[in-house]
Amino acid sequence: QRVMGSAAEQLEAAVLRSIRNATQSEGSLRDDILGFYHAVDWSERWLSVLAAFIVLLGVISVCTRRHSEVQMALLIFVLCLVYSAEWLNRLGSTHWRSFATQNYFDERGVFISVLFSAPLLVIAFGLLINALRTTARLLIDVKKLQFQKEKKARDRRDKALAEATAAAAAKGESTAAERKKER
Repeated sequence: QRVMGSAAEQLEAAVLRSIRNATQSEGSLRDDILGFYHAVDWSERWLSVLAAFIVLLGVISVCTRRHSEVQMALLIFVLCLVYSAEWLNRLGSTHWRSFATQNYFDERGVFISVLFSAPLLVIAFGLLINALRTTARLLIDVKKLQFQKEKKARDRRDKALAEATAAAAAKGESTAAERKKER
């Protein structure tokens, strides 16, 4: 049992050392974000155009939230843009000198993922949530109509049954009266 306890203690110590080394050797997330922020020249015109384009897509997605067909077309467009991000990154890497002061387009695509794909995926997620909300609302409306139709049919059936019962009862009374007269 002592050997087992010793092995467990050694394993625990190794895991704790690994965690400490990983957190100390890597910068914090905040440091990485600030490093990214400071590495980009935000005054470049193409970055402003990119930001305006993403904001415009966001505004369009909010303004058309009640138009399902437009929303679905916009969702497909946004997802096609995200799908083409790798190709756009290669294109940007090849021609960056014509529109930027430095090459932001690394082979892993971090820059285009952060500034292009991530905001577009947020917009796509919003469009998808709106589509699910609209679908749920339509399902509720259809079910309400179905219940109303079933209630009307049930009411008609009950009314017809009541009328048939009343007619049978009236006929039964007249038949009973006729039998009494015959006696």
